[in-house]
Amino acid sequence: MRIKSVKCRMLSGTLETPIQFGIGAFPTFSATLVEITTDDGFTGVGECIVRKAPQVTKAVVEQMLAPVITGRDPHDVEGLWDEMFQQLRGWGHYRGFVFEAVSGIDTALWDILGKAAGLPVYKVLGGAGRDRVPCYTSSVYFAEIPAMAAQAEEQIRAGHTAIKVKIGRNARLGGRRTDVASVKAVRDAVGPDVDIMLDANSAYDAATAIKVCRQLEDDDITWIEEPVPPDDLDGYARVRKGQHIPVAAGESEFGVFGFRELIRRDAIDILQPDVARVGGFTGARRVGALVHAYNLRYAPHTGFSAGISHLASLHVAATVPNLMTYEYFFAPNPLRDLFTEPFPQPDNGVIAVPQKPGLGLELDPKILKKFEVS
Repeated sequence: MRIKSVKCRMLSGTLETPIQFGIGAFPTFSATLVEITTDDGFTGVGECIVRKAPQVTKAVVEQMLAPVITGRDPHDVEGLWDEMFQQLRGWGHYRGFVFEAVSGIDTALWDILGKAAGLPVYKVLGGAGRDRVPCYTSSVYFAEIPAMAAQAEEQIRAGHTAIKVKIGRNARLGGRRTDVASVKAVRDAVGPDVDIMLDANSAYDAATAIKVCRQLEDDDITWIEEPVPPDDLDGYARVRKGQHIPVAAGESEFGVFGFRELIRRDAIDILQPDVARVGGFTGARRVGALVHAYNLRYAPHTGFSAGISHLASLHVAATVPNLMTYEYFFAPNPLRDLFTEPFPQPDNGVIAVPQKPGLGLELDPKILKKFEVS
């Protein structure tokens, strides 16, 4: 088996009403999909995380990384990962678009290996004795407080057992006081037995994050996610030491080296890699080993990524040790449901992993055509 071709599709989908959260308004979802075909007819699909400019990631995949892997055996996937990573590491490019491009390629290669073996990817990766994983529903975004509480209550009535709520409002939206009031209203609405995760999306400084967390410590909060910007590692350490709610982060982090630094600084309790940014399945597995070594918790991120990333993260959740939970996205995301079959649905706080070979769901050409950018 040899890699014959590597190509990309760029996707973009815009919501009628933008999502409002700590970073601001988010109207448009984007993704770069990677399709790799072998000489014996297998095709694997991966996704590179994209927040802006999918053209950049497409160029990195096709012009820089495709020549490294074309003609090679996809069974050498971890060695190919190392070769791709080394392309620019010596020049300081061990993060950013290059890493995101590697992520899409790596995921597509593991998809090929699953299809060739006739097994779901999580089985090819070794599995962890689970074909269903615990999950939480994500996310309740900024709105009037009664509307947020009602939405959270609706999700719990639908059978979810844990829910993420967005905080991090700017002064125009009411700031930290409205954040605290909204969380307390959600807790009152869902009752004491539901796990509530908070996500500030890097909107606070450390002092504000500590103040908010201290005001919410009696509300049994499961974690505070991205309380400060990703580059403020000292701020993360201050937040973790300055209050008692566990600190979660990682969707903005790249690879095992970035997570190693967060752990070294005692700045994090729950690691949240996104398979479309962390280096695909290979990168996610390596971070999983690090999490296990330090006896921390693993909660793969999905969020604004497209459906391939959501699906791949589900396979990751089925394989890594120290899994805490998986992020099931109920909020509007035009690029999540790209498949000929429905995306797996949670049932009483758990979600089943697809059992067909590879990633387990096939892309729908009609849906792709609707969102594809030329």
